[in-house]
Amino acid sequence: MQCPQCGAETPDQEWNCVSCRMNVYWASQHYEALAGIQRQQGLPGGPATPAFLIQAHERAMNERAERGGRVEHKVRQIARQVMRGQG
Repeated sequence: MQCPQCGAETPDQEWNCVSCRMNVYWASQHYEALAGIQRQQGLPGGPATPAFLIQAHERAMNERAERGGRVEHKVRQIARQVMRGQG
């Protein structure tokens, strides 16, 4: 699991982030509150997406484009809406 505060990779069996000690269960359940607190403190609302994930996504979208388009799967579209609070 990736810590929503600092982005460190934390084993699933751990309750607290191995880097910043944030309670990852609480943070995952209260992500919007955490992001709001960080913005109030002048910090980014969440950790930056790791470069390897951005590259993997771009590669997958390019492969999909070669097979007929860059349209996201319906389930992924719904998941993105829910994560943005639009669903």
